[in-house]
Amino acid sequence: MNTLKPTDVFARFGRQSKTNIQMVTTKEVVIYTRVSSKEQADKNLSLETQKRAMDEFARRSHLNVAEYFGGTYESAKTDGRKEFQRMLEYIKKRKGKISQILVYSMDRFSRTGGGAIKLATDLREKYGVSVFAVTQPTDTANPSGVLHQNIQLLFSEYDNQLRKQKAMAGMKEKFEKGIWVVKPPQGYDIIRVNDDRKIVLNEEGKKIKKAWDWKLSGMKNEAIVDKLRAMGVNMYKQQIHKIFMNPFYCGMISHGMLNGRVIEGVHEQMVSKDVFLKVNGFIKSSTKYGVPHCKENENVPLKIFVKCSDCEEPFTGYVVKSKGLYYYKCRTKGCKCNRSAKQMHDLFTNHLGGYAMKKDVAKTPLLYQLVNTFERLTKGEPEQEKAIKEQLNEVGKKIETIEENHYLNKMAKDAFDRFFGKYNTEKKNIMEQLEKLAGNISNPKTYFKAAIIVSQKLCFLWEKSNVSIKERVQKLVFPEGLFYEREKGAFRTPKVNLIFKTIDYFTSGKGGNKKGLPPFLKWQSRFAERVGFEPTVPL
Repeated sequence: MNTLKPTDVFARFGRQSKTNIQMVTTKEVVIYTRVSSKEQADKNLSLETQKRAMDEFARRSHLNVAEYFGGTYESAKTDGRKEFQRMLEYIKKRKGKISQILVYSMDRFSRTGGGAIKLATDLREKYGVSVFAVTQPTDTANPSGVLHQNIQLLFSEYDNQLRKQKAMAGMKEKFEKGIWVVKPPQGYDIIRVNDDRKIVLNEEGKKIKKAWDWKLSGMKNEAIVDKLRAMGVNMYKQQIHKIFMNPFYCGMISHGMLNGRVIEGVHEQMVSKDVFLKVNGFIKSSTKYGVPHCKENENVPLKIFVKCSDCEEPFTGYVVKSKGLYYYKCRTKGCKCNRSAKQMHDLFTNHLGGYAMKKDVAKTPLLYQLVNTFERLTKGEPEQEKAIKEQLNEVGKKIETIEENHYLNKMAKDAFDRFFGKYNTEKKNIMEQLEKLAGNISNPKTYFKAAIIVSQKLCFLWEKSNVSIKERVQKLVFPEGLFYEREKGAFRTPKVNLIFKTIDYFTSGKGGNKKGLPPFLKWQSRFAERVGFEPTVPL
């Protein structure tokens, strides 16, 4: 007769101790070798030594090497290494079969300090795998051995921090001497002449150099970007603005390590300091409406703004002193597209009047339509903008990290160039997404009320105001300017501010579709230009 004890009945409710780590006892191990730079890997420095030492240890200890990992250059600053991660995945898939990771020394395993300690702990407790350094043998089956290994990992990180501190001090010292030690900006290459490192203009830089002359001539950034793209230079609007604002291009150095100071550099200049300061004087004085940078002239407000439809070059203004008459002419030699200022102004007034609101149109329904359409088209944009800015911040950090690693010889040049190109393209795409979002408007109703009032006074404002107001009205309604077609004697409009386009659509009696949305707005991603809208005069 079997008699159960009271405790036997409750045996199935018993719990296993979480501190009782079951280490794998098989003879199967993996080997991981690593060096820090491509140069070391190419010359096979220490890789073969590491592998030979661990193979010998495995032979003497009667261990079977299941797989080799590493055998290349990988930074130990992070544990996101390709070969390292491949080894961890291999161990996880063969849980219970691999007993050890053999490394030459603990700094070959990782230099992340606390992160490495956690990783080694997880390997022991979750997979029963220990990390064993053949040149620093430690038994991690007991607390004292674990402590000793943890100290080794912490000292590896400490050594890494010391190296970084020395390297950063070296970088700062070179910056102080005017030597640029990280990747140079767009348009420059690093070359070596008799072991002397030089930063010089490349072929792309020679093309970008033309942009400074275009800017001085009054050309807008959008037009400059288009011309550079046509020449094969990968560029976007914010990028050309950053180039114009970067003193590196006039031979000066500005870096965070200089704490706000600007140092005379030893690299090749793209432009003179005088040109740089002139361009930035224009940028500083420009408005968000993109007013032309050339000297204002009350008699020719359409210069630069109007372009020739044949050659797409902007018109300039001049005066025939003997007659006291002003004219516009195309800048292209031989084009011979000349028109009197009076004729051009009359033509523009008539064209502008097509977008002016008629007095007999009811304002309330139109105001409702404007606000309603704006809210539909910009719904969710604040969240999108926040998410995009976070992405931009992250990719900026990635670029800073690889620049630092490259200088510290933790990343080879080919790997750096590959990742820098990838992150720079990613940054460009993010900036383009950000640019497509409409500007935030806290009170759309007030905003559009002002738009309707201004629309009623468009022609009056342009005819009676000074040249500054005229230029603002021009850019407000036609943000990309106008093309003058000589054969037809008329303007061609590449783009109209969608506010005025909507007003024109409704005041002309065309109406909207069944949903109350004008058909031409269906394909628009935003309602108004990102530069926004403000009354051109106090109302």
